[in-house]
Amino acid sequence: MAVKRKWQQWRIVMATLFFLNGCEGAIVRSSSAIAHASLSVEKEKEMGRRLVLRIEKELDIIRDPTVLQYVDSIGERIVSQIGGTPYEINFYVVKSPDPNAFAIPGGHIFLASGLIIMAASEDEVAGVVSHEVAHIKARHIAQRIERAKKLSLAAMAGILAGVIIGGKATEVMMAGSVAAGQAMALKYSREDEAEADQLGFRYLTKAGYDGWGMVSFLRKLHRMSLLSPGTPPSYLSTHPGIEDRISYLMGRLREIPERALKENGKDLKRVQAKLFVEERGTQTAIKHFQSILKGKPNDLDGLYGLALAYKKMGRIDLAIGELERARHLSPQDGGIIRELGICYFLNGRLDDAVSILRESLVIHPGDILSLYYMGRVYQEKGNLEASLDTYLMAKEINPDIVDLYYSLAVIYAKRGDRCNSHRNFSTYFDKRGEVKNALNHLRKALRYCDEQAEIQEEIRRLERALKEETKEM
Repeated sequence: MAVKRKWQQWRIVMATLFFLNGCEGAIVRSSSAIAHASLSVEKEKEMGRRLVLRIEKELDIIRDPTVLQYVDSIGERIVSQIGGTPYEINFYVVKSPDPNAFAIPGGHIFLASGLIIMAASEDEVAGVVSHEVAHIKARHIAQRIERAKKLSLAAMAGILAGVIIGGKATEVMMAGSVAAGQAMALKYSREDEAEADQLGFRYLTKAGYDGWGMVSFLRKLHRMSLLSPGTPPSYLSTHPGIEDRISYLMGRLREIPERALKENGKDLKRVQAKLFVEERGTQTAIKHFQSILKGKPNDLDGLYGLALAYKKMGRIDLAIGELERARHLSPQDGGIIRELGICYFLNGRLDDAVSILRESLVIHPGDILSLYYMGRVYQEKGNLEASLDTYLMAKEINPDIVDLYYSLAVIYAKRGDRCNSHRNFSTYFDKRGEVKNALNHLRKALRYCDEQAEIQEEIRRLERALKEETKEM
């Protein structure tokens, strides 16, 4: 479906929202009302799970393991300070230039690539993450959902997709609805924002981050809103009261004593380079990184970014050239070595790929991408046993790599193991939100597997999901 058509559909959804809910003002709730949100935790979890599947179909989700691992590492540091939550908190990165972030029901936080690219430090990214974690901890989003409980799941997914992606897409959605210009069902109140800043600042600093990161990022957004008053950052439309928030946080910064901070942000520039290539496209990225290298010919991050842009456009030979140059400058740089091993594989230099990927795993044992591509090298060389062992090791470390299940399914098929082949194909399609394909493979697995009861239960789950999906279309 074309992007234009998608957003025309969401525009209708937005209009429907406000016909259902009217033009009432924002509900103001303090922390004393948190426990009284009538949306139960279990219902919120289920709603969140289903919303994620729908949103993933509408938005361009970044699935690069190194990007997700980086964001997860920040999230884990923050979440470790909150004293428990009824949900497992999950993080997603959406390809969108708008510097935005938003939490949805059930403990899911979406960050736009533009937000990470714009950050000057990891402390700034962590400041946004801690604020969104605080919204989840305080169950603010559950309270907002209560206002829109008459909406179908499809409508709710549309609203949230628009909130997350921001920019022109949100403008398209809002057009044609007078009420949409006056209120938004999921807009946090100023009280919500004050509480999220209070809690978030505490989580941020306890995790060893500099509280200044929270302030400096808000100041950037504030400057953007002043420079473009007609089209302020979408983040400010759902997170109001920015001037009051900055004043409050400045006061908190003056209150806390100076202390030693943990070393942060070693990987930020590499993650930003990956996201820049994904978001801006190869031609823009090549010009950008060539410009950096013109001033600093030996800049490792510039060489890394230029290599990624060449790789994405299919010029693997040029990517290898930049990475070999970077490796010469920094022989122990694990990120450079890993990407070089991947490019050797893509270029058909399998022996070189094995050697370099092994080197990468010595520097960073358990690196998920190095393991995955090592498995692909073994598969290409016909060593199915070594390939299977490597894929299973990668799965043990990170079971969320979607393509891993496709590779496992292929290996099992080549080994004549139809049971595990169909089960892995089913998992692959399930994780991609393709319920019908997942169900078909699981039904085929019944013919070959001994775990009949387990598979039947999984089939019933997928049948329920397919029924819900059909009903909500």
